[in-house]
Amino acid sequence: MGTVLILTGRDDLTADAVVEELAERGENVVRYDTADFPTTSRLAVSLTGDGWAGSLTGSRVLRLEAVKSVWWRRPNEFVTPEDWPGPARALAVSEARSGLLGVLGSLPVRWINHPAHDSAANYKPRQLAVAARVGLDTPRTIITSDPDHARVFMGEDEVIYKGLGGGVLGPDGKRQFLPVSLVSAGDVDDGVTGTAHLFQENVKKAFEVRLTVIGSHMFPVTIHAGSEAAKLDWRTDYLSHTYGRVDLPAEVENGVRRLMDELGLFFGALDFAVTPDGRWKFLEINPNGQWHWLAVKAGVPLVEAMADALQGEAE
Repeated sequence: MGTVLILTGRDDLTADAVVEELAERGENVVRYDTADFPTTSRLAVSLTGDGWAGSLTGSRVLRLEAVKSVWWRRPNEFVTPEDWPGPARALAVSEARSGLLGVLGSLPVRWINHPAHDSAANYKPRQLAVAARVGLDTPRTIITSDPDHARVFMGEDEVIYKGLGGGVLGPDGKRQFLPVSLVSAGDVDDGVTGTAHLFQENVKKAFEVRLTVIGSHMFPVTIHAGSEAAKLDWRTDYLSHTYGRVDLPAEVENGVRRLMDELGLFFGALDFAVTPDGRWKFLEINPNGQWHWLAVKAGVPLVEAMADALQGEAE
């Protein structure tokens, strides 16, 4: 029997649910957190004609030759001894990342998703460009460090300002994000020259859709925001939401399949704003987005679908 490898931290309810499902199906699952390397786990592999073979030993021994699928869920950063000098720690982390992830990333198995594809797809400018190219309806958007460019784009309208990246780690170890906000030309000053900014038209919404894609399977769920804050950014007020099912328009489905193919993703969490006249506006794709709460709140079989995919039963 092959082994399903899940790379994630210890506090991950989504992974917990999938591990439980796979265990009930009799699958051999190894859960590993990269934060254990190199302090409490060991890597010992050799190059063969078929690639790398050997073991990764943590709380359990993983034989690389036995791995049949890998879920790149949410592993933590590598950890080195605190009493090492700073440059030594930085070098050790860099070597750990190149060594361990290089070995694992070379495994010719199903990845959900391969970390290289995951990382590349996280760039919002790229995903928006690909979405527009494959025929998805994208909002008017600029990326700029020029105040005049920003003011001309805004005109007399309020527009959306959102972060371009995935946030940064704060001093408490939690990821901090730029909040989505409404801005107008009067808010723009020379501070815009300090970095790149994304400004986007403020799409009028009847509701939003979180579309979870697992291989060839698509699970669209409507999100109806119940507060003003959630209408601007539904991530700010989960308690106000109501959820439902919705049919995916054929042209959206076709565009999403092309988007996933071009980005090299097996899994994705996509956000759409649906306008009062029924247009599906693509907002973004998170290649490693959260989804378990949708399985619970909307009764969508996402846990089962992810387990199927890790077993190799879903394309």
